[in-house]
Amino acid sequence: MEYLANLVMTVAGDVWTTIVHNWPYLLLSVLVASLVQVYLKPDQLSAWLRRRTWVAVLAAVALGALTPFCSCGTTAVVLGALASAVPWAPIVAFMASSPLTSPEEFVLSVGLFGPSFAITFFVAAIAVGLLGGAAAWWLEGHGHLDGQSRMPAPTQGGAQGCCPEAEAPRAQGSGGVRTLTVVQPQAPTVTRAARLRLLVTALWQNTRKLAVYFLAFAAIGYLLIRIIPTGAITGLLGDGNPVWSVPLAAVLGIPVYLNSDGSLPLVASFMNGGMSPGAAIAFLITGAGTSIGSISGMLVIARWRVVALIVATLFVTAITTGWLSVLWL
Repeated sequence: MEYLANLVMTVAGDVWTTIVHNWPYLLLSVLVASLVQVYLKPDQLSAWLRRRTWVAVLAAVALGALTPFCSCGTTAVVLGALASAVPWAPIVAFMASSPLTSPEEFVLSVGLFGPSFAITFFVAAIAVGLLGGAAAWWLEGHGHLDGQSRMPAPTQGGAQGCCPEAEAPRAQGSGGVRTLTVVQPQAPTVTRAARLRLLVTALWQNTRKLAVYFLAFAAIGYLLIRIIPTGAITGLLGDGNPVWSVPLAAVLGIPVYLNSDGSLPLVASFMNGGMSPGAAIAFLITGAGTSIGSISGMLVIARWRVVALIVATLFVTAITTGWLSVLWL
């Protein structure tokens, strides 16, 4: 009983130390996420994907890396792109890079791991999108991605909206002559006060979510560090095993990773226990891109050939980045 009490106190002290050192980054990450959610909308940003292929791929990578969309947000943007008959290259680029990083995650990574690690992970997220987009462009050009969309092809003249009554024809008449007038929907005007209320709501929701995940997973990570012998972590995922630690961490990222709010402090605690930076980056890349939410979002949009392309791109980038990062981390 005394051992358990000491263990709880030790873990609580480790978590508190992490909060003390990272609270400015936590607050800044919440602020950035809330501002982007309120002032940048998926329907506005999806227009970036309606360009020439190479421009669309670059725009999709930037959109994926610079926006805080979760799997649902990613699905919404890509569904809008598919409805506009966008080719697979920008869609794959966006789907591969979007779950990996975002502005608030970059800020949080700087606080937890340092700027070198955060920049490496951010650049890797961009590389994933570019590599996936290039591979999709080549495969689509050779007909290997035909029939991979789960969405019906858009009908001629545009797809029907989700609210049929918004564009329903209305009959008018005068003197026995009847004409049809199409009533076009008008976008609602959001006042400054309403947008401010949305920002306050987003701040509260993001703060609550980040606090729950950060505290819970930081505690789990430090608990595992205190229970598992340091030699076991160092031997499997440490610098002493550079060849196999990175691929092993990439594989472990699939079942262990949940989301960035929880997994970033979890990996930080693992690194304090001896996990190498290369293994940590590989874990985060594959974990973010192949989490249950990400795979579910992919399968709503695309069939297995596209999903396999994205997963393979993530693994190649994760292992390559993990092996090369030993040169500067």
